[in-house]
Amino acid sequence: MGDGRIPVERIEITRAEGPIELCGKTETAASFEEANRILVRWSITVHGRGTEDCDFKIVFADGNEYKGTYHLARNPERPTDLGRHVSYMLGLVLSDDPERANFRKFIDKDGSKRAAALEFVKTYDVPSPIALPEIEGPVFRI
Repeated sequence: MGDGRIPVERIEITRAEGPIELCGKTETAASFEEANRILVRWSITVHGRGTEDCDFKIVFADGNEYKGTYHLARNPERPTDLGRHVSYMLGLVLSDDPERANFRKFIDKDGSKRAAALEFVKTYDVPSPIALPEIEGPVFRI
């Protein structure tokens, strides 16, 4: 993104659910766009309109990692976008939306997760389609 944040070195995606021949299979991407192509290819094997889990690990150039689970779906109304998923998950912690206050209290009782998430998005080159508190505005909604 060229803004001085630490870039992604690689994204490892492992199929955790789905057809037995694909479970446990890991593929590596060099970017979010390439990761999305892998997920789109895998999505054609999802049964019906359900979801199947894929575990992912984003490794940054400094060796730091961000890990999570992506719920893969074969659903034209739901875009396959790992970067958007990461932004959404970080946004749950960063949001000032009053409707999310109880959720924030449950997952971040002392505010340390919010502080860590804010530092993370300032430091690492992850997609940030959401406005960031203290940077672009006081309130944003997800």
